[in-house]
Amino acid sequence: MFAGLYAVFAAFSLATTQTEHGIALIWPSSGVLFAGLLLSTRQSRLLLLALIAPVSMAVNMAFGATFAIAAGLTLANVLEGAIAVAIACGLDGRCGRFDDPRWIARFVIASVCASAASALIASVATGAIDSPTFLYSWFKTVFLGMLIVAPVIVTGVHTVSDRTRIAFDRRKILAAGLFATVSIVATFGQTDYPLLFLPVVAIVFVTFIAGVAGALVMICAITIAATISLIVGTSPITFVSDPLQKIYFTQFYLLTIFASSLPPAALLARSRAQMAEIELRKAQHDAAQAFAHVGHWRYCLRTNTSQWSDGMLAIYGLDPKVDRARNLEHGSIVEELEGHVRETLKKAVLDRQPFTLAARILNAQGESRYIESAGDVEIENGKVVAIFGVLKDVTNHVTALRQLAVEKERAEALAQKSQRLSETDQLTGIANRRKLLDTLGREIARSEREHTDLSILMIDVDHFKSINDRFGHAVGDEVLKRLANLGSTTLRKGDLFGRLGGEEFLAILPSASAETAAHIGERLRRECEELDWPKIAKLDGVTISLGVAMCQFGYDETSLLHAADTALYESKRSGRNRLTIADRDGSIEKAAKLISASRR
Repeated sequence: MFAGLYAVFAAFSLATTQTEHGIALIWPSSGVLFAGLLLSTRQSRLLLLALIAPVSMAVNMAFGATFAIAAGLTLANVLEGAIAVAIACGLDGRCGRFDDPRWIARFVIASVCASAASALIASVATGAIDSPTFLYSWFKTVFLGMLIVAPVIVTGVHTVSDRTRIAFDRRKILAAGLFATVSIVATFGQTDYPLLFLPVVAIVFVTFIAGVAGALVMICAITIAATISLIVGTSPITFVSDPLQKIYFTQFYLLTIFASSLPPAALLARSRAQMAEIELRKAQHDAAQAFAHVGHWRYCLRTNTSQWSDGMLAIYGLDPKVDRARNLEHGSIVEELEGHVRETLKKAVLDRQPFTLAARILNAQGESRYIESAGDVEIENGKVVAIFGVLKDVTNHVTALRQLAVEKERAEALAQKSQRLSETDQLTGIANRRKLLDTLGREIARSEREHTDLSILMIDVDHFKSINDRFGHAVGDEVLKRLANLGSTTLRKGDLFGRLGGEEFLAILPSASAETAAHIGERLRRECEELDWPKIAKLDGVTISLGVAMCQFGYDETSLLHAADTALYESKRSGRNRLTIADRDGSIEKAAKLISASRR
């Protein structure tokens, strides 16, 4: 991709931005190559450089360069990319980000070194080593290409690939974009007034709104506008008459734009990132404090007095400036837990072991709070003299756990409901095609694993289209609902009856031979035929045709359904209102005789 972009930009620059002096305003291909190398891994960078070499040769020769000169210019192009990425990425080979001022400085240094080396090699290749104009123009165009194009591509790729995106106010973005567009058009779309300051104002505004990405987009947009204005003759730099000097001034202007916008944008981004980090840490600190609600206490067995920390008093709803420490329970522990707390503390004293306890208290305001406490005993001269511990208000935690349990139960109920809805035919309330096919696949696997029988019934309503056409879809829907009810009540426990689609139904019969399935199907056929259809839907009668197939070794869902569908088709072809069995060898004659006999 980068090799293709390199070729397109190189050809475009040679074709459109050359002046009569043979000097381009900017060489974007250098920026494309630099960006591609920055975004590539170490292993793929050599491949990219190898792909760029023939592309550069072809483009240079296409625009009139001899083979020798094209080879020299190609060497300059390839080495400039290699030098730039080596300096920018250093020993670790990793690309930085353009919201880091240090990385920007390193990127600029790499661009300067690579551009200088490229200009020197190109001047030797073209025999212009003694031409300061050639050296300067080559250096400046490559340098500008790297400075302006590479950051835009790299930042764009990072922005797209970042999992977390910064949320911007769309209205502010639109306003900034509109102001920037008007500023650029007003500056580079006319020659009467040199409004070169307008893009500077616009880039400051856009940078403040959109950060580094906005600054880079503005730099790129100004560069494109400046290039086009030089080509079509609308450059606002009318105070410079010499075309060559006008190009030099435009290049200097673009460098000034870059230097005055990207570093401040990076500093602004760093400042915003630091502020966001401070706010995050503050929020985490506040959350930790709010969650902790920790206090400590000590009860002296000699004097029967207690010492409480301010945090302890706060947990009990007491004012540290007014209230005194009390015994741990002091009447606040709910009645059903008082005995538990006393026994826990008594056991700790007798066993001389650490303890933990949990209880619920009523604070001074009558609010119910949940607490946890852990502590140990103090021993002096072999005697237990005091009990001390740390107490924590875990009300929020307990409440959250209870709420989580409620939400979990609700989510599980919703998931089960969604599962049922996704597997249920909305019209009939029975299993839908998805449920049928999933179940059929599992039953085929179980049949092969456990060497048990498995048969299916495929059912189709006879002349259903005629029913819909003559009596309307409401009557047709009622027929499908009645048949669904018949199927659900006729089948055995463990069987599954569902609607495949339209007027076609399927019954999955685990542990059923073809003959068993045929008898079940025949019972369903008779009950459907004998139903009081004139009373239900004002119909003379409704019949069904059925096809039975038994799962054979090697069958999958498709082959088993095909066998049942073939038998169903035979029932239809033979006059409808009948059942046909697909035999093991695919024949249906024996099955048809069996059913005919059962019907007689």
